[in-house]
Amino acid sequence: MIVRPHSFLLDAEALSALAVADRRMQAWATVARRSGSSLHASTLTLAEVTDGRGRDAAVHRVAKALRLVEVTEQIGFAAGRLRAAAATARRKPRDLTVDAVVAATALVLTSPVVVLTSDPRDLRLLLSETTVRVEVIEP
Repeated sequence: MIVRPHSFLLDAEALSALAVADRRMQAWATVARRSGSSLHASTLTLAEVTDGRGRDAAVHRVAKALRLVEVTEQIGFAAGRLRAAAATARRKPRDLTVDAVVAATALVLTSPVVVLTSDPRDLRLLLSETTVRVEVIEP
């Protein structure tokens, strides 16, 4: 149970789920509202979930209710460090840049921070040495 306000950071899957009023994300949004927590998303995440088509309207609507965090120089450099450190621990090479930006964004938010995702593997790797929690939005 969350007893004090948190900063919740949504990755692309979580933001998409919230935009279509998925029950998984509706539950998290309710927890955030009731606990006085805030919902955040990186502006980079907007690029992941939109494509200029009509279905973007739902993302635009949801984005107005979020605190959008711009990718600053600080976040960019931190993401590079996180990506490089995580890449050495992986067996298969894979681009971790977007997840690294999300992870670095989590590090600049007010603690405690929870990152919401449907695929926690890379974010947990990137944030393993931090106090940021990564939670799975269940199907």
